[in-house]
Amino acid sequence: MNKDISIMMVDDDEKTLLGLSIILKTKGYTKQQILTDAEKVIPEIITNKPDIILLDLHMPNVCGLDLLSKIKKDFPEKIVIMITGDDTVDVAIKCTRLGASDYFVKPIDHERLFHVIENSIEEKNHKQELLEIQQHLLDNTVTQSAHFSNILTENTGMKKLFKYIEAIAQSNRPVLILGETGTGKELFAHAVHNVSNSTGNIVTVNAAGLDDTAFSDSLFGHKKGAFTGALQNREGLIKKAKNGSIFLDEIGDLKPQSQIKLLRLIQENTYYPLGSDISETNTARIITATHQNLEALISEGSFRNDLYFRLQIHTIKIPPLRERRDDIPVLTKFFLKRACEELGKESPAIPNELYDLFNNHLFLGNVRELEMLLYDAAIHTTGDTLSLDHIKRHLALTSSGDSAKAKEVWGDFVSMYELPTIKNSTNNLIDEALKRCDNNQKKASSILGITRQALNKRLSRRDEPSTS
Repeated sequence: MNKDISIMMVDDDEKTLLGLSIILKTKGYTKQQILTDAEKVIPEIITNKPDIILLDLHMPNVCGLDLLSKIKKDFPEKIVIMITGDDTVDVAIKCTRLGASDYFVKPIDHERLFHVIENSIEEKNHKQELLEIQQHLLDNTVTQSAHFSNILTENTGMKKLFKYIEAIAQSNRPVLILGETGTGKELFAHAVHNVSNSTGNIVTVNAAGLDDTAFSDSLFGHKKGAFTGALQNREGLIKKAKNGSIFLDEIGDLKPQSQIKLLRLIQENTYYPLGSDISETNTARIITATHQNLEALISEGSFRNDLYFRLQIHTIKIPPLRERRDDIPVLTKFFLKRACEELGKESPAIPNELYDLFNNHLFLGNVRELEMLLYDAAIHTTGDTLSLDHIKRHLALTSSGDSAKAKEVWGDFVSMYELPTIKNSTNNLIDEALKRCDNNQKKASSILGITRQALNKRLSRRDEPSTS
């Protein structure tokens, strides 16, 4: 925040200093030090440790360029902005080469000065974060492995992502998670939240299909009477994520006006509930995710470049399953065991042929597709060894690209690339079985190959939120 930034102003013209001081205070820069004697600058930097130095180029007894050079040599982390009445290009070039962040000619353009100060601070903070991240990444050991327990992997690249998440844990900057459908972006969002040791909760918003009003109402909330039907105050999800994380999934689908509001939220850390003229402060870390190519969307004109610039500072790119096939065995065993537990069955033996089939499959639906295949195979297995019939049919159809035939065989709940969750698939199977049996649960459970108790358990849990 501006009130934490200290600014030293150096000029032999007291009138200029007073004017600058007043202007800066209007923007919240209240920690100030004014010097009219350039010879005191170095000692005062040592004593007071200012973040930013506004330095006049022409002062009695001391050459501004020499002083700039000494400051950057002794205190390279300091932000120095030069001010002068000399508007020659040669002087500006010299200042820049000596390390000045920018160069202003009197009279000063105050709006540009504010912009330069903010950008310089952000750049400095970003460099410091990168340095800390680099230091953290030198150690290859994941120190908080418990926070990644929901992401099963033996893959070296995935473990490097865990290490990166640990490195950015204490940053308050946004995190962008990229990955194809079914790679587990929400699991990674929860890992980012958990590793950061936030005191608040993580709250999820799916941006897909939300118009601007729905997005704003979901995120920011509204006041009573803000629109027709707003009969009482409604707390936004950002407020519910106080001191935690707000996870915006499918960020590539955000409408243009919503993109502007998200950009403003990131830049200013404040927002307005619908129908309110009183700003509220955001204390939640913003985590976003998408399966889309945002750079391509920028080229098409459907996604803002300035928003992307803000979002991509910390980027996590999850590899598709076909690029980490060494994870297939551990995932296969886990999903099959879980499916059998839910179905009330004993886990069957896994034939070696299964891994040969999987290792030659593209898995365009990634981990979610693998989970669905194993759940369906578990349903149709009646012996001691896992049946591969349905898996082979699916792999043959997806390899041939016959999506219409795949849909006919697998039902409306399956598509080639945008695969449903296991929960949705299971619910559709149960609905179809009950429909065929006129809601007779005993007959339906028999068709599904599960016990009636297992069916009742699934029915009682179908309204619970999905965890995958």
